[in-house]
Amino acid sequence: MSTATTDQLVILPELANAVWDVLVDCAHASNHEWQREAFVNYATGRTEISEYRFQGALGFGGKVRIGSEWQVTCYSEDANVRREAIIKRTNQALAELKASQQ
Repeated sequence: MSTATTDQLVILPELANAVWDVLVDCAHASNHEWQREAFVNYATGRTEISEYRFQGALGFGGKVRIGSEWQVTCYSEDANVRREAIIKRTNQALAELKASQQ
């Protein structure tokens, strides 16, 4: 890991790819290479956005934030039991990945 920029934590490309793998595996983010590259640009600080919308199984509002907490969320109006389970599983996997880096 590296330095913080606003609420976003800048991470190395290898770790950004590992985060994307979690999003693909747990939250069914697209595995298209251009989307992975866009996420890596976000996570490595090459863009100035505070969250990355990956959609996947969380619908249009499915997004991830890489800051002091690594977490996925979705729009509250899109939340349901299935999506809450996906969010819980994905956030747990992200927490485990983050802990393995410290």
